[in-house]
Amino acid sequence: MLIIQSISYRVHRLDLGKNPLAKDYRLPPEPGVFDAKARNAVLKQRFKASQVPEKLDVIVIGSGAGGLTAAVLLSRAGLKVLVLEQHDQAGGCCHTFIEKGFEFDTGIHYIGDLQDGTIDRTLLDQLTCGQLRWAPLDDEFDQIVVGYSDKAKIYKLKSGAERYVQHLIDMFPGEEEAILKFMELVKDAAPTMFWYSLLKILPRRIAQFLVYSGLYKLVLKCYRKGYIDASLQQVLDRLTNNKELKLVLAYLCPDYGVLPKDVPFLLHAAVTDHFAEGAFYPVGGSSEIAFHMIKSIEKTGGKVLVQAPVTKILCDGKGRAYGVQVGKNSSEIYAKYIISDAGVGNTFNALLPEAVAKSSFIYPTIAKVGPSVSFLTTFIGFEGSSSDLKLPASNIWVYATEDIGEALDKYLSMNPEDIENIKIPFGFISFPSAKDPEWEKKYPGKSSALIITLAKWEWFSKWKDEKVRHRGDHYERIKDIIGRQMWQQCLDLFPQLDGKKVYLEVGTPVSNQYYLACPQGEMYGLDQGEQRFSADAAWRLRMDTDISGLFITGQDSLSCGFSATVLSGLFCASKILNQGLYSELLKLRKTIIKADRSKI
Repeated sequence: MLIIQSISYRVHRLDLGKNPLAKDYRLPPEPGVFDAKARNAVLKQRFKASQVPEKLDVIVIGSGAGGLTAAVLLSRAGLKVLVLEQHDQAGGCCHTFIEKGFEFDTGIHYIGDLQDGTIDRTLLDQLTCGQLRWAPLDDEFDQIVVGYSDKAKIYKLKSGAERYVQHLIDMFPGEEEAILKFMELVKDAAPTMFWYSLLKILPRRIAQFLVYSGLYKLVLKCYRKGYIDASLQQVLDRLTNNKELKLVLAYLCPDYGVLPKDVPFLLHAAVTDHFAEGAFYPVGGSSEIAFHMIKSIEKTGGKVLVQAPVTKILCDGKGRAYGVQVGKNSSEIYAKYIISDAGVGNTFNALLPEAVAKSSFIYPTIAKVGPSVSFLTTFIGFEGSSSDLKLPASNIWVYATEDIGEALDKYLSMNPEDIENIKIPFGFISFPSAKDPEWEKKYPGKSSALIITLAKWEWFSKWKDEKVRHRGDHYERIKDIIGRQMWQQCLDLFPQLDGKKVYLEVGTPVSNQYYLACPQGEMYGLDQGEQRFSADAAWRLRMDTDISGLFITGQDSLSCGFSATVLSGLFCASKILNQGLYSELLKLRKTIIKADRSKI
């Protein structure tokens, strides 16, 4: 496989730039930076024409994890890079915000596969010069609550692949055969996500040939073994009739925003396996990710500027992208390569000239796949430290019933006019203050919580053109109804928080649209269902487009989630440099592991 990947980058042209993964970029860890001014000097550098580096090679639209990853790697390869972010803070879904003395994350709640020596950990260490540290969550990192109040049942999942499976068997002693078979399928299916990715990594003509000839069904294991054709629900129904076990095996589905009946088993298997050894949280909070990546970019002369909304991708008469238009004053900036980390919806429906966009093979796929589900978030601040309030460094998944698919399907089918009678069947509860071991240094005597649930854009779309905080009494009343329900979910499980709440705010799909620039407030870019993982969509939704000079990174180019987004940035940089950077990453990882062992 690695031989195929390496050859694929040498089909058309010679390598561009030096290898950005040729050496270990880790440095001894430095003390954390807590001073707001010092952090803002990195994360909130406002766009000015005078700040734009000269003779740019690359412009990146958007500062999410995929865009920043590509920017770091391309900068290290010797290219001059500029990242432009429409928000007032860099980081995309990695950014945090401070309100009433509380800090809240917006998209990074936990990440798996970051124990020492993993591929993901190696890459992130390189991107951040080893300065980004990771704190493991509690041993019981996920707790699944079925039902409400005193009737609720709680299932706690343990870290470590073997302990995880054994604890499942202990909780469901009559279902050992089903559990072992499910985990066997997970272990077989999860690695085949790379074969799915191969349709995006291979040169377009080769990928297209594999799909149109039907050979992909023979060559790519994920398709050959039916891991994409089979839904999660179909797999579960074949294994067991136990509804509560089905819920416990499927509880992660909000992590990708698709119901069990609609999601390919491949995606669920990959996400389940991702957390097999537990979960981690960035020390210092999720804004540390962007903070340290930006510092890496700046070391090589690159720049990350905020309040820089790109309004147009400039294309010449032949349809080649050669620059961008920025802001109200329509400043034009030029570069050889344009990378969009703004999502394919924004890129093709709003930024590219219409004729150029519609001529691309990507364009029809956007409507065919459609946007992912949106979400609601309740942000809560408490008096008292996490230790005083006994808050866990784990995730709480609250379900009203064990029939997760039916409950969520009914909920998401609700009409906009019924929104005031909303009954929320699911909530994800996270305490960032308990997950971050350095929280108390920044916010002594305070704690925070996030409660997230799924939502539909249509419920709130009529307020999309209203100003922030001026959307009217009806909008505020609905937010209050939602906030009180979600808060009660939390209070039922953590009664010690009664009387400790000093701040509560609800973010809706239109909030997501405004702050994260997602057209319909969507959580994961394009939908992550069966259509997204079809072979035809797979080869089209890729990092290198058929528009000369334009590349794509982020959730829409590979898959959803932080780790996949970071990898999309690596593959995007690979396409521009014509280097097999994934192969180089594996070689570097092997070298680092050997060197680290020799120091023991």
